[in-house]
Amino acid sequence: MNVSAVVAFLYRYFGSRRIFLLLVTIGVIGAGLLGFRSLTMQENIAAMLPDGGRVAEDFRLLQQAPFANKMVITVSAKGEMESGDLVSATKILADSLDADLFTDVGSGPDERLQREILPWLLAVLPNLATEEDLSLLESQLDAAGVKARMEETYRSLIGLEGWALKGLIRQDPLGLHRLALEKMRHLNLVPGARLVEGYFFSPDGRSVLLVAETPVPMTDSAGAEKLLVAFEQAARMLPDTVEARLVSGHRYTAANAQAIQGDLWRILSVSILALAALFLIFLRSARAIFVFLIPVSVVCLAATAVGLVYREVSAVTIGFGAVLLGIAVDFGLHVYFALRRGQGDAATLVGKVSRPILFGGLTTIAAFSVLLFSDLPGQRQLALFSVTGIGAALILALVVLPHLLPVGARPQESVRVSSPCGRRRVILSIWVILLIFGAWQAGRVDFNGDLRSMSLVPKDLAADEAKAQQTWGKVRGHAMIWSLGEDLDQALTVNDGVFRKLSGHPSVDSLVSLATLLPPRAVQEENRRRWREFWTGPKGEEILTAMEVQASQLGFSSGAFSPFYAMLEKSPLSVTPDSLQDVGLADMVSSLVADFDDGRVGVLSLVPETLAGLEAIEEALEGLEGARIVAQGRFAQDVSASIQYDFTRFILSAGLVVILALAILFRRPRKILAALVPVVTGLVMMLGIMGALGMTFNLFNIVAAILVIGLGVDYGIFMVFRQCEGLDRSTESAVLVSGLTTLAGFGALVLATHPALHSIGVTVLLGIGAAIPAALLVIPALIREPVR
Repeated sequence: MNVSAVVAFLYRYFGSRRIFLLLVTIGVIGAGLLGFRSLTMQENIAAMLPDGGRVAEDFRLLQQAPFANKMVITVSAKGEMESGDLVSATKILADSLDADLFTDVGSGPDERLQREILPWLLAVLPNLATEEDLSLLESQLDAAGVKARMEETYRSLIGLEGWALKGLIRQDPLGLHRLALEKMRHLNLVPGARLVEGYFFSPDGRSVLLVAETPVPMTDSAGAEKLLVAFEQAARMLPDTVEARLVSGHRYTAANAQAIQGDLWRILSVSILALAALFLIFLRSARAIFVFLIPVSVVCLAATAVGLVYREVSAVTIGFGAVLLGIAVDFGLHVYFALRRGQGDAATLVGKVSRPILFGGLTTIAAFSVLLFSDLPGQRQLALFSVTGIGAALILALVVLPHLLPVGARPQESVRVSSPCGRRRVILSIWVILLIFGAWQAGRVDFNGDLRSMSLVPKDLAADEAKAQQTWGKVRGHAMIWSLGEDLDQALTVNDGVFRKLSGHPSVDSLVSLATLLPPRAVQEENRRRWREFWTGPKGEEILTAMEVQASQLGFSSGAFSPFYAMLEKSPLSVTPDSLQDVGLADMVSSLVADFDDGRVGVLSLVPETLAGLEAIEEALEGLEGARIVAQGRFAQDVSASIQYDFTRFILSAGLVVILALAILFRRPRKILAALVPVVTGLVMMLGIMGALGMTFNLFNIVAAILVIGLGVDYGIFMVFRQCEGLDRSTESAVLVSGLTTLAGFGALVLATHPALHSIGVTVLLGIGAAIPAALLVIPALIREPVR
């Protein structure tokens, strides 16, 4: 029993059971609607990035960057203002922020840091002083050097600040704090800031930096909107002469979520209206509404199927539902035209048209199914969405819809498609010229892996980011070097190796690192041993003797520097992250040390991101196991390479699957090649026009290419059947209206404000816009068998 006979049998079987069939159909569609309402949407770009391999690992590491999960608030004076007034305004804003949403709001170093850091550094200096440091001390603290340091100490003691510094001077008569403070040099995340009244001020003195944390996850769109509303309310408490700008990932999340939500309703509304208009023009039947209901039902069912497999469904996947409207309605249209304009009983008519419909649908499913093997979870969702949606559309179109449509109600009409018979050569000549042009320009298409180009960046947010960068420097523009280990000490060991290789490297202008302040345990032990040997050895004794002589000459008592001698004899406790936090460096530790979900620990170093610098750094760190360079620019390059690889892989896979399906269906090379004409024309013209217009190819354009293959081959199958298998002229009507409905769906995507949806709409519109005339004009010009 062939396909046509099976479908005809099903029609006859349910002919006497239509009520049962309709009740079951309504029940399934109702369940789909309920499932659609319960979906959890994911509205960020993460679903469209690989969830495995180097790109996924780099993306996870990028998200751990300092400031990536923090909110940067810039409080600026609109005109000239005293620093004290700006500090007062900053305090008003900080106090007005919702404490539940804005936690740990601060500016400048922790108060404990200003009070406790220097004594603490002197106490733990034996852990931190390297062999190079001791060599420096040896060169600086000769007899003349000791004399100069002691005289400086004496002047400080008798000066105005002497009483305040007395304790510190007793602990450090030789000025070892210079060496200790040098250990802090690599901890400045905001090099352009200066400290005024405990607040970070911009170099021009007109802006104050506030940094805040929040319990709201970066991907929580509802929480992000609530956060922004709370900030705007607090900002209204500022004087008219002061303004505040917030820069954080939450603004991107909120802006993209609002855009996608607005696009979803706009796209679906416009698609439905456009489809309704096409049906009124070409179908003019009240029962045509049932054809119209197929894609609506399919979207809900497909989305529910995705929701059953994935905990969160990408909103981009649901936005793709508008595209699916254009695919799913095609099958119903072919059934409608076959029944409305065909001659014979309904079962025979449905059975006759079922073969190209089924093969066209299965070929499209096969093309989409290659995306199930994508590294991108969003593309896998798209594949599942499309496969289940098209499968459901086939069942509804071939089994349910024929019972709802009139049979033979209208005579055959000639559609307004120009016959290619008299102008065959002209059509083929134009087609070849366009293909040559498209192939020529297609080579100019570049692959773009920049995530920002796929996300919506509102103008006000872009302006605020530019202003923040102008004020504070490129604090978000550093390349990251992660030192990864199974535990903290292993990660610190790698971090120490990174610092040794990059400190003083000619390609590294500045280096932010914890290595000088938090060495690994073994290095601290070695430093302590070397420190003891230095001060108990000949050079140490020489320095101490010179110091005693100078102290006596300057009139210091014999016990004046007993704390200093006690420090030399005492072995300090090792420096740990906890001890750093206790002296006010908690923010720095939380920014540069991270615990990962897989149990590993990462310690972060930052360097300026330049192409030449990264290449030199990569060469310097070659062979250092556990060190990993992650940079925005390099990440974009990796994503671009991944896109190019995926594009080639999926196009080849989808092409092979489609050719195999066509070979099974037609078994004749000429028919197979003719059916591929819309696909080849669509792809070549899509890439050619993109290249000519200077457009780039991104992650979402891969989906567009698969769409062109799936839809184009459908048109080709029907037109080959029309020319060679004896389908009547209603096939041309069905192909034309199907193409127009598809363009209506894609046209709606062009209206999207979100770059990802817009990108799909524009590029697929180019491909499908070329595939439709190729199917209606070129295939009849290539195949001239007698047409019934």
